[in-house]
Amino acid sequence: MGSVLGGAGVTLPAFAQSTPARALPPLPSEDAAGALPAAPTAQQVFEHVRRGVVAIERAGVPTAVGTVLGGDGRILTALSNLGGSDGADVRYADGTTVHTKVGVSDRVLDLALLIPQSGHWPDGLSASDSDPQGADLRAMLPGRGAHLGPAQAGIKGQVDAHARTGEPLFHLFDVDLKGSPVAGAPLLDSAGSVVAVLVHACKGPTRPAQACLPVVLGAPISTVRSFLSRAAPPGKAPASWLGIRGEAQADGNVRGVRVVAVAPSSPAEKAALKPGDVVVASDGEPIDSPENLGKSIGRHAAGDRVKLLVFGGGAFREVAVELRPAP
Repeated sequence: MGSVLGGAGVTLPAFAQSTPARALPPLPSEDAAGALPAAPTAQQVFEHVRRGVVAIERAGVPTAVGTVLGGDGRILTALSNLGGSDGADVRYADGTTVHTKVGVSDRVLDLALLIPQSGHWPDGLSASDSDPQGADLRAMLPGRGAHLGPAQAGIKGQVDAHARTGEPLFHLFDVDLKGSPVAGAPLLDSAGSVVAVLVHACKGPTRPAQACLPVVLGAPISTVRSFLSRAAPPGKAPASWLGIRGEAQADGNVRGVRVVAVAPSSPAEKAALKPGDVVVASDGEPIDSPENLGKSIGRHAAGDRVKLLVFGGGAFREVAVELRPAP
């Protein structure tokens, strides 16, 4: 993986064994984000891990787990988590939600690399160089509420399995897990480094015509590195674009951003926004300045649809705008 998921170089007792899935300690300051001290405590390792995993959501409901790649920002998960979609919403440790799109995927290995379409999360996890067999491991799994927490795990050995389409899968780990296995969840050593990622696979007959006996196994770091080698280097996601020039509107009873000009062939023009219209709210949040409108638009990816509440012609109307990259 090169710099992606590189070794962490610290060893500790099993991290946060007694930490319950409840309200978690405050996040560290942004200045310290992503960095572990030379001799971290178990709680510091847990905080580091907590900030390196995400909940994958559908309609606001957590359904799966993903791992943020350290020094990279992209997110590794199980392809089967996405239900055939080309993207997913992910929720970071601080509650921030962003939309992601699939950059590269492998149906045989059940792996997908998600690319956030806005922002950049500073934290992530790295790969372990230690032998996981016989080690005391943890898996980050959903707990009570929306929290992710560590569950005790271990490697029982290597097992040969196959994909649902029949292709053989060699050297995956048979995992002993104290909890319900969730594909996409990372298996972690005592330093909080990734030794494997849980994926869906099959046991039983290898012929596709035969029934698949579904299992969740661990894809080792060597398999993950091979998968990631097919992905292009990380790049900056294109900024979303509305296509208006506006100014704060504070006169009368209507407050918002008054449209001064609309760019030709822009999303705003296609949504029939006109000079003189006032954007009052974006996605249900009141807008009182061009800067706030820009921040609201910037939280979305190109291709997303944004609902704007607009006042014009003496009446309010709701406008759905499909954003696109700036020209």
